[in-house]
Amino acid sequence: MKIGITADANMQQTAPSRLKLADYVQKRLVDVLVKNDVVPMILPIAKPEMAKEMVGMVDAIIIPGGPDVSPHLYGEDPHQHIGVTYVPRDDFEMAVIEESVRQNKPVFGICRGIQIINVAFGGTLYQDLSSQYEQEAIRHEQVPDSAFPTHFVNVEEGSFVAKSQGAHPFVNSKHHQAVKKVADGFKVTARANDGVIEAIENPDLAVYGVQWHPETFWSDHENQEKLFQDFFALVAEKKA
Repeated sequence: MKIGITADANMQQTAPSRLKLADYVQKRLVDVLVKNDVVPMILPIAKPEMAKEMVGMVDAIIIPGGPDVSPHLYGEDPHQHIGVTYVPRDDFEMAVIEESVRQNKPVFGICRGIQIINVAFGGTLYQDLSSQYEQEAIRHEQVPDSAFPTHFVNVEEGSFVAKSQGAHPFVNSKHHQAVKKVADGFKVTARANDGVIEAIENPDLAVYGVQWHPETFWSDHENQEKLFQDFFALVAEKKA
Protein backbone atom coordinates (compact mmCIF):
# COMPACT_ATOMS: atom_id res chain seq x y z
CA MET A 1 0.00 0.00 0.00
CA LYS A 2 1.24 3.49 -0.87
CA ILE A 3 -0.12 6.61 0.79
CA GLY A 4 0.71 10.10 -0.38
CA ILE A 5 1.42 12.79 2.22
CA THR A 6 1.14 16.36 0.99
CA ALA A 7 4.20 18.36 1.96
CA ASP A 8 4.51 21.60 3.87
CA ALA A 9 6.90 24.38 2.88
CA ASN A 10 9.67 25.65 5.14
CA MET A 11 8.58 29.21 5.93
CA GLN A 12 11.37 29.85 8.46
CA GLN A 13 14.58 31.77 7.92
CA THR A 14 17.38 29.27 7.32
CA ALA A 15 21.12 29.72 6.95
CA PRO A 16 21.42 27.43 3.91
CA SER A 17 19.51 29.24 1.17
CA ARG A 18 18.65 25.90 -0.45
CA LEU A 19 16.21 25.21 2.41
CA LYS A 20 14.07 28.28 1.71
CA LEU A 21 10.51 27.00 1.02
CA ALA A 22 11.84 23.43 0.98
CA ASP A 23 9.16 20.73 0.94
CA TYR A 24 9.04 18.60 4.08
CA VAL A 25 6.86 16.18 6.05
CA GLN A 26 6.93 15.59 9.80
CA LYS A 27 9.01 12.53 10.65
CA ARG A 28 6.53 11.15 13.20
CA LEU A 29 3.87 11.02 10.50
CA VAL A 30 6.17 9.12 8.19
CA ASP A 31 7.11 6.83 11.08
CA VAL A 32 3.54 5.66 11.77
CA LEU A 33 3.16 4.65 8.12
CA VAL A 34 6.49 2.82 8.06
CA LYS A 35 5.74 1.01 11.34
CA ASN A 36 2.52 -0.30 9.79
CA ASP A 37 4.23 -1.38 6.54
CA VAL A 38 2.66 1.41 4.50
CA VAL A 39 4.91 3.04 1.91
CA PRO A 40 4.96 6.84 2.45
CA MET A 41 5.08 8.92 -0.72
CA ILE A 42 5.78 12.60 -0.07
CA LEU A 43 3.97 14.82 -2.57
CA PRO A 44 5.85 18.12 -2.98
CA ILE A 45 3.92 21.32 -3.55
CA ALA A 46 3.55 21.44 -7.31
CA LYS A 47 1.31 22.80 -10.04
CA PRO A 48 -2.34 21.93 -9.41
CA GLU A 49 -2.53 20.26 -12.82
CA MET A 50 0.12 17.75 -11.62
CA ALA A 51 -2.24 16.48 -8.91
CA LYS A 52 -3.90 14.01 -11.28
CA GLU A 53 -0.68 12.10 -11.94
CA MET A 54 0.51 12.27 -8.34
CA VAL A 55 -2.76 10.97 -6.91
CA GLY A 56 -2.68 8.23 -9.52
CA MET A 57 0.59 6.93 -8.05
CA VAL A 58 -0.84 6.26 -4.56
CA ASP A 59 -3.74 4.44 -2.91
CA ALA A 60 -4.81 7.27 -0.58
CA ILE A 61 -3.88 10.74 0.65
CA ILE A 62 -3.05 12.21 4.06
CA ILE A 63 -3.15 16.00 4.38
CA PRO A 64 -1.25 17.07 7.52
CA GLY A 65 -1.06 20.29 9.52
CA GLY A 66 0.57 23.51 8.45
CA PRO A 67 -0.15 27.20 7.91
CA ASP A 68 -3.59 28.81 7.90
CA VAL A 69 -5.85 28.21 4.91
CA SER A 70 -6.16 31.30 2.70
CA PRO A 71 -9.62 32.84 3.33
CA HIS A 72 -10.08 33.92 -0.29
CA LEU A 73 -10.86 30.25 -0.97
CA TYR A 74 -14.14 30.65 0.90
CA GLY A 75 -14.87 34.22 -0.14
CA GLU A 76 -13.52 36.19 2.83
CA ASP A 77 -10.88 38.85 3.37
CA PRO A 78 -8.12 38.07 5.89
CA HIS A 79 -9.01 38.69 9.52
CA GLN A 80 -6.53 40.81 11.49
CA HIS A 81 -5.56 37.77 13.58
CA ILE A 82 -5.04 35.30 10.74
CA GLY A 83 -1.65 33.60 10.71
CA VAL A 84 0.77 32.80 7.89
CA THR A 85 -0.81 31.48 4.68
CA TYR A 86 0.81 29.93 1.61
CA VAL A 87 -1.34 30.01 -1.51
CA PRO A 88 0.72 27.50 -3.57
CA ARG A 89 0.06 24.81 -0.98
CA ASP A 90 -3.63 25.76 -0.78
CA ASP A 91 -4.06 25.51 -4.54
CA PHE A 92 -2.17 22.23 -4.82
CA GLU A 93 -4.05 20.54 -1.98
CA MET A 94 -7.41 21.70 -3.33
CA ALA A 95 -6.49 19.95 -6.60
CA VAL A 96 -5.28 16.84 -4.74
CA ILE A 97 -8.59 16.57 -2.88
CA GLU A 98 -10.58 16.99 -6.10
CA GLU A 99 -8.49 14.35 -7.87
CA SER A 100 -8.67 11.93 -4.93
CA VAL A 101 -12.46 12.00 -5.02
CA ARG A 102 -12.47 11.65 -8.82
CA GLN A 103 -10.12 8.66 -8.61
CA ASN A 104 -11.99 7.13 -5.64
CA LYS A 105 -8.96 7.40 -3.32
CA PRO A 106 -9.57 7.90 0.43
CA VAL A 107 -8.43 11.14 2.09
CA PHE A 108 -7.53 11.73 5.74
CA GLY A 109 -6.98 15.30 6.95
CA ILE A 110 -5.15 16.32 10.12
CA CYS A 111 -5.61 19.81 11.65
CA ARG A 112 -5.10 22.05 8.62
CA GLY A 113 -6.13 18.97 6.64
CA ILE A 114 -9.67 18.90 8.06
CA GLN A 115 -9.91 22.64 7.39
CA ILE A 116 -8.92 22.57 3.73
CA ILE A 117 -11.09 19.50 3.13
CA ASN A 118 -14.05 21.46 4.47
CA VAL A 119 -13.16 24.46 2.29
CA ALA A 120 -12.64 22.29 -0.80
CA PHE A 121 -16.26 21.10 -0.54
CA GLY A 122 -17.73 24.55 0.05
CA GLY A 123 -17.45 25.03 3.81
CA THR A 124 -15.97 27.94 5.74
CA LEU A 125 -13.60 28.43 8.68
CA TYR A 126 -13.18 30.50 11.78
CA GLN A 127 -10.05 32.42 10.86
CA ASP A 128 -9.30 32.98 14.56
CA LEU A 129 -11.25 31.23 17.31
CA SER A 130 -10.29 33.61 20.10
CA SER A 131 -11.83 36.62 18.33
CA GLN A 132 -14.54 35.07 16.13
CA TYR A 133 -16.06 32.14 18.04
CA GLU A 134 -19.51 33.06 19.31
CA GLN A 135 -19.04 31.66 22.82
CA GLU A 136 -16.11 31.33 25.18
CA ALA A 137 -13.71 28.72 23.84
CA ILE A 138 -11.28 26.53 25.71
CA ARG A 139 -7.59 26.92 24.87
CA HIS A 140 -7.02 25.20 21.53
CA GLU A 141 -3.41 26.35 21.12
CA GLN A 142 -1.93 24.31 23.90
CA VAL A 143 1.22 25.47 25.68
CA PRO A 144 2.66 22.01 26.49
CA ASP A 145 4.27 20.10 23.67
CA SER A 146 1.69 18.48 21.40
CA ALA A 147 3.07 15.07 22.34
CA PHE A 148 0.73 15.38 25.34
CA PRO A 149 -3.10 15.52 25.31
CA THR A 150 -4.78 18.64 26.66
CA HIS A 151 -8.59 18.46 26.29
CA PHE A 152 -11.47 16.04 25.77
CA VAL A 153 -13.68 15.64 22.70
CA ASN A 154 -17.14 14.14 22.35
CA VAL A 155 -17.39 11.62 19.53
CA GLU A 156 -20.51 10.62 17.59
CA GLU A 157 -21.38 6.96 18.11
CA GLY A 158 -20.90 4.79 15.02
CA SER A 159 -18.57 7.23 13.27
CA PHE A 160 -15.19 6.45 11.72
CA VAL A 161 -13.44 8.22 14.61
CA ALA A 162 -15.48 6.37 17.26
CA LYS A 163 -13.93 3.01 16.32
CA SER A 164 -10.53 3.96 17.66
CA GLN A 165 -11.25 6.87 19.98
CA GLY A 166 -14.35 5.83 21.89
CA ALA A 167 -16.84 8.39 23.18
CA HIS A 168 -14.60 10.88 25.02
CA PRO A 169 -10.93 10.71 23.98
CA PHE A 170 -8.29 12.99 25.49
CA VAL A 171 -6.50 14.72 22.60
CA ASN A 172 -3.85 17.32 21.90
CA SER A 173 -4.61 20.69 20.33
CA LYS A 174 -2.49 23.09 18.27
CA HIS A 175 -4.75 25.34 16.21
CA HIS A 176 -6.49 28.70 16.19
CA GLN A 177 -8.64 28.09 13.10
CA ALA A 178 -11.50 25.59 12.90
CA VAL A 179 -14.41 24.44 10.77
CA LYS A 180 -17.28 26.95 10.85
CA LYS A 181 -19.94 26.21 8.20
CA VAL A 182 -19.73 22.49 7.48
CA ALA A 183 -19.52 21.56 3.80
CA ASP A 184 -22.53 19.91 2.19
CA GLY A 185 -22.36 16.12 2.35
CA PHE A 186 -20.24 16.09 5.52
CA LYS A 187 -21.36 15.41 9.05
CA VAL A 188 -19.75 16.50 12.31
CA THR A 189 -18.55 13.45 14.25
CA ALA A 190 -16.67 15.06 17.15
CA ARG A 191 -16.71 18.32 19.09
CA ALA A 192 -14.75 19.77 21.99
CA ASN A 193 -16.68 20.64 25.15
CA ASP A 194 -16.94 24.25 23.94
CA GLY A 195 -18.65 23.10 20.72
CA VAL A 196 -15.65 23.58 18.41
CA ILE A 197 -15.72 20.96 15.63
CA GLU A 198 -13.03 18.30 16.05
CA ALA A 199 -13.92 15.78 13.31
CA ILE A 200 -15.96 15.59 10.11
CA GLU A 201 -16.52 12.80 7.63
CA ASN A 202 -18.14 11.90 4.36
CA PRO A 203 -18.07 8.08 4.24
CA ASP A 204 -19.63 8.05 0.76
CA LEU A 205 -16.50 9.78 -0.56
CA ALA A 206 -14.13 8.11 1.95
CA VAL A 207 -13.02 11.54 3.16
CA TYR A 208 -12.31 12.09 6.86
CA GLY A 209 -10.67 14.73 9.01
CA VAL A 210 -9.70 15.39 12.63
CA GLN A 211 -8.66 18.68 14.21
CA TRP A 212 -6.08 17.27 16.63
CA HIS A 213 -2.63 15.83 15.84
CA PRO A 214 -2.62 12.02 16.22
CA GLU A 215 0.74 11.86 14.43
CA THR A 216 2.55 13.59 17.29
CA PHE A 217 1.52 11.24 20.11
CA TRP A 218 0.55 7.93 18.51
CA SER A 219 3.65 6.12 19.84
CA ASP A 220 2.50 6.61 23.46
CA HIS A 221 -1.26 6.46 22.91
CA GLU A 222 -2.54 3.26 21.32
CA ASN A 223 -5.87 4.75 20.27
CA GLN A 224 -4.08 7.37 18.17
CA GLU A 225 -2.12 4.76 16.24
CA LYS A 226 -5.40 2.83 15.87
CA LEU A 227 -6.89 5.89 14.14
CA PHE A 228 -4.23 5.53 11.43
CA GLN A 229 -4.62 1.75 11.33
CA ASP A 230 -8.36 2.10 10.76
CA PHE A 231 -7.62 4.43 7.85
CA PHE A 232 -5.10 1.97 6.41
CA ALA A 233 -7.72 -0.79 6.67
CA LEU A 234 -10.24 1.37 4.86
CA VAL A 235 -7.70 2.05 2.10
CA ALA A 236 -6.96 -1.66 1.77
CA GLU A 237 -10.67 -2.40 1.47
CA LYS A 238 -11.08 0.26 -1.22
CA LYS A 239 -8.04 -1.04 -3.07
CA ALA A 240 -9.38 -4.60 -3.02
